[in-house]
Amino acid sequence: MNTVASLVSVHLAGEGRDEISLDTLSGKCSLTRTDEALTPYGGLAAWSAFLKHLGIIERLAEHCPVVRTSPNAAPVREVLHSFQLSALVEGKRFCHVRWLTDDPAIATLMGLERVRGEDALPRLAREMSVEQMRQWMNRPQTELYAALPERFIADWDSTVNTRYGHQEDAAVGYNPHKRGRKSHHPLICVAARTRLCLHLEWRPGDTVSATDWQPAMEKLWSHPTIRERLWLNRGDVGFGQEAIMAWHEVQGQKRPKYLFKLKVTSNVRRAIAKVPWPMWEGAPTVGCQQTAETTVRLEGWSRERRIIIVRTLKPVNPTPQDMFWDTPEDEVAVYVTNLEKDEAKPEQIALLYAQRADTENVFDELKNQWGFRGYCSQRAVVSELAARFVLLTYNLWSLFTRLMGLNPGHHTEAIKSRRDFLFMAAQVVESGRQRTVKLAVKAEWWQVLKGCYERLRTWLATTAPQLEMQGDFLRRLARQTTDDPLEWLAQPASPPPG
Repeated sequence: MNTVASLVSVHLAGEGRDEISLDTLSGKCSLTRTDEALTPYGGLAAWSAFLKHLGIIERLAEHCPVVRTSPNAAPVREVLHSFQLSALVEGKRFCHVRWLTDDPAIATLMGLERVRGEDALPRLAREMSVEQMRQWMNRPQTELYAALPERFIADWDSTVNTRYGHQEDAAVGYNPHKRGRKSHHPLICVAARTRLCLHLEWRPGDTVSATDWQPAMEKLWSHPTIRERLWLNRGDVGFGQEAIMAWHEVQGQKRPKYLFKLKVTSNVRRAIAKVPWPMWEGAPTVGCQQTAETTVRLEGWSRERRIIIVRTLKPVNPTPQDMFWDTPEDEVAVYVTNLEKDEAKPEQIALLYAQRADTENVFDELKNQWGFRGYCSQRAVVSELAARFVLLTYNLWSLFTRLMGLNPGHHTEAIKSRRDFLFMAAQVVESGRQRTVKLAVKAEWWQVLKGCYERLRTWLATTAPQLEMQGDFLRRLARQTTDDPLEWLAQPASPPPG
């Protein structure tokens, strides 16, 4: 005899049919759904106001080279905002936009019909050629040049993005993380002390640091703001090449200065050995630096150039047999520059190059906190567009967090600033024509946030009609200064020194 067992839904008295009762550690608890607009990203309200005032994403959407005629096609503006949001909330793959698609409050705060899916940006990119995409994405980058100080240093560096599978332009080259794996090897220019990324050159993995540097520099140098404000190009041993230095030394043309680190080859060591002892500045004390300078013409160079030698005596960890013959070792760094002696002394050159270390923090933040090495597609144009948009989002968020002024004078990395200004439980309440965002934060933190939001509101009210004042404010915003941003609005005419 066959019997069929059926499950009967049993609801306790007083319990709705859409409620689930659980006996939790704190006692009886009922679960149900709500139509209220709730979101864990309450900070998007301020971010949305910041983006609206700048208008960079809106103008980018207006100038999109792809003309969409289908009534079912997603608006370009919504595609761009949706992808930017996925990068902002720690996304690393296109599918991570799914974290946001079921949150109606996000679309409300960002002025979207809905957050678009993971295929929206790849589909848009596939309709462009690589050159079209690059010219299109160059527009928002050049708009941010207004944030550059009156005189700045450009730091050049490259990084390796390991790839798995079959992607266009990925190639096997130097890869310290996964030897033998294909990779991309992007070249990035960063404005020193601002952490703003000025330019991206997308390259396959079988390139070296100096590959395509000159075309990248020519693109930057063609912009009048860069020609007016760029003072020095700075880079590591990969950029101390004859062609790069010769570009800076062209006679009769305005070019920036350069400072590069040299690889300590046998020829360089012979040049160091020829430096007379009286030329060394500083005592030969263990742990202290000695500096010297000379001019050399290495093999392959077209002329003699000024080099700075920095030697540091390092103590040796003695072994039992070395206890008697213990001698210190020296650590040598050599720099080549066309800065004149009256512009920078050897110790100043060493300090100037040491400040380049902050650029490494930019790469660390981009790769580990912004998904710069993610968002990969088989189509090269898709991967490059995603990388360029991640850089744009990084630049805008960096300016936004400095405007909020929670930690004046210091750059706050995304891993912390997201917790400060983005990840906040909130409820969006609409009544009539008014919309209110209620943030679920403690009273003490709300007092801090109110000061930050006042800075934002003052900036929105002060700089809206005057683009020149807005550019001056962005320039101050990008610098490391301990001044309150509200003071900059009171006196927008005098830029910070340096």
